[in-house]
Amino acid sequence: MPMASRFVVSAFCLMLPALSVSAEDVTIRVGYGPGGSYDSMARVIADHLGDHLPGSPNVVVENLPGAGSLKLAKLVMESTETDGSQIATISSALALAPVFDPDNRAYDPRQAHYLISMTSAASYCITPKASGIDTLDAFLTGEFKVGATGKASTTYVFPAAIKKALDTNYQIVTGFGSATEIDLAMERGDIQARCGIGMSNLFNGDMLERYNVITELSREPKHEIDGVPFLLDRISDPETHEAMKLVLSSSSIHHPFVAPPATSEEALDDLLAGFAALATDEDFLADAKKRGLYLSMTDGPTVEAKIAEYLASDPAVQDLARELVQ
Repeated sequence: MPMASRFVVSAFCLMLPALSVSAEDVTIRVGYGPGGSYDSMARVIADHLGDHLPGSPNVVVENLPGAGSLKLAKLVMESTETDGSQIATISSALALAPVFDPDNRAYDPRQAHYLISMTSAASYCITPKASGIDTLDAFLTGEFKVGATGKASTTYVFPAAIKKALDTNYQIVTGFGSATEIDLAMERGDIQARCGIGMSNLFNGDMLERYNVITELSREPKHEIDGVPFLLDRISDPETHEAMKLVLSSSSIHHPFVAPPATSEEALDDLLAGFAALATDEDFLADAKKRGLYLSMTDGPTVEAKIAEYLASDPAVQDLARELVQ
């Protein structure tokens, strides 16, 4: 299957105050276990971000998996650190938490500070070649198991919405600590599919040789991989189509990095400037490419504007989107 080989970095136009992060060390917490794309993205950033922060602090990575990164997201909201020393990378689906679960007060994307989204590429559903599930029709009609980390993650939200919208027969199994664990379970044959996988994973090693790419999940078709059907083309009902489009909106802010609400304005400016500088850091870009990470970065203010737009969508569309992911 032919595959795209683009490596895109969007322009940043941030004019920010002088740097003032006061922390000697900065910790990037990852809401998933080691080995997955969230972990890989955090580690390449950790190797370069300190060069763009005042005092060149050490940047370390700490994994804190649980409930599809909701465990970490809750800690982000509760953090009292003001100095910019705490950063987290959590599920992109949490940007729509007020839509999916309005009564959940664990995480509020309107209060957290979004620093960057590392990619706006589409997400995908995949199956092992050995599964025999090699087309979208087979995926929508077969009886099998789909792996997910937790209900707050795209690995659950996306297949749950597909299941309800298109009346599929598969079962969603939660509780995996990371996408890597899901992949291992697929290799063993314990489960037969995974949804919410991004371009960085698909471009890694021989993934496209070992897995079928079943469908593209995004608000609009991106055609990043030739011949992969676009899921929304299968949904003819206008109301369901709009609700599914909202569900899939989080794919446009994949691999987000956030700072706690308590972060001071000065420290936040520093962090925004540091992440913006990565977009033109040739060493960082080369390192990310070498590690097989697909980048199409969006600055924090633009991410927050996207989230505000999604959360301001028609209440009827939000209600149906919420029903789809239950």
